[in-house]
Amino acid sequence: MKELMKQPSSWLPNGIKLNLSDQFRPFSFTEELQIRLEELLEKNKEDLLNPDEQAELAGLLELEKIFSFINAKLAS
Repeated sequence: MKELMKQPSSWLPNGIKLNLSDQFRPFSFTEELQIRLEELLEKNKEDLLNPDEQAELAGLLELEKIFSFINAKLAS
């Protein structure tokens, strides 16, 4: 059975950067992971994602939501 979503926690060791000097975005993706997200979004627009890429995109989008929430809480 294929994954519906790659676990967001799988990117924590290597795909996350901490920006202590940025009070509005202390947590963000590394440049490499941001580029990968953009590639997947583009392929998704063209309906070219395979099931593994769909699961990867779902996980990245979930992690992006989590970061947005945490960053907003920290900024307020």
